Amino acid sequence: MGTLDTDTLLSVYLALSGLTALFTLAGGWTTRKPGLWLWSGAFMASLVSQAVRPGIAELWGLQASKPPGHLGGVVHALLVLAGMQAFLGQRIRWLAMASVFGVMAAFSYTLLATGQSLWWSLSITQAVSGLVMAHAAWIAWRARQPGGGGALVLMGVVLGMAALVALARAASILPVGVSMAQLDVANEHWLMATLLLVVAEGFAMLVLVNSALRDEVAKLADFDPLTGLLNRRGLRSRLERIMQAPFPQHARPDMAVAVLDLDEFKGINDRFGHQVGDEVLAEVARRLHAGSGPGDLVARTGGEEFMLVWTASGCQAGAVGEQIRALVAGSPVPSQVGDVGVTTSVGIATGPWQGNESFEGLVRRADHALYAAKRAGRNRVVSG
Repeated sequence: MGTLDTDTLLSVYLALSGLTALFTLAGGWTTRKPGLWLWSGAFMASLVSQAVRPGIAELWGLQASKPPGHLGGVVHALLVLAGMQAFLGQRIRWLAMASVFGVMAAFSYTLLATGQSLWWSLSITQAVSGLVMAHAAWIAWRARQPGGGGALVLMGVVLGMAALVALARAASILPVGVSMAQLDVANEHWLMATLLLVVAEGFAMLVLVNSALRDEVAKLADFDPLTGLLNRRGLRSRLERIMQAPFPQHARPDMAVAVLDLDEFKGINDRFGHQVGDEVLAEVARRLHAGSGPGDLVARTGGEEFMLVWTASGCQAGAVGEQIRALVAGSPVPSQVGDVGVTTSVGIATGPWQGNESFEGLVRRADHALYAAKRAGRNRVVSG
């Protein structure tokens, strides 16, 4: 064997696990992402399982120090899986994970108590760790978004590589028909690959969290936090992307804009309080979103003002406007003070999608139609 024997590699593994645990712990502390706490625990488990081995060897012998290191790999994989599930908002099956660990612990210590080869313990625990990491990789891969930044893809690839290395290591150290020296050499080679993957796992986790934080910032910039609908900026950015798509002259659709304002909304706030007013706004937004088509844009553009943009002919636009009014006023809004009746006035304007009139011109016409609906008695639709 070379200078990088198993003990040296395990010392390096301990150091890398400790550093990666600190990085992920710092990330969890600053971002409050639940997955990072568990991922930090995964690296901490690797650190502790190796750190206690010298003390156990001194007290109970070298053989007794090996199962904790083997089981540390299983705990690491289980916590990586739990971290991925927590990060994605999935349910963590703690009982199943505890059962896996319990079975592996019973297996390893049974081998120790009966004097059997502990290479079986390392091989089987590595195989189980590989399967658990493969499951975590599949979860990350399945959760990836088409056209996304690739952070989940990177995470899935790294975890998949870790799974393959663990399974290959498990197969190469099966104590069947090979000498002890051959097992040591094979174990050292795969342990070196494991060292590199410790760093890669930590890097992929931090990239994933950074990507999630970036998405949250973008969402805050483009979406209304109360209703979850687009705000003015988000509506504008999506319209610009859509309008850049070229349409043949004969196939240009009409753009329909609906501007709606909740009638006497100030009275709701004054009578029931702003918290009930927020409940009304959130429920109206939910109804508008549920009633919109897949290509429609729905935004909250002011306090109690909403805007919808879709493609439709002029005759269809009026009917859609009536559907919008009915969605809002069709039934009272349930709230903490009971049902609250709410109605809306709607102004509609239509025009060619890429015609001479700008989107701002359409909005001005829809606004004028909204004012006309208010003057005419509210709770009605007017086309401009």
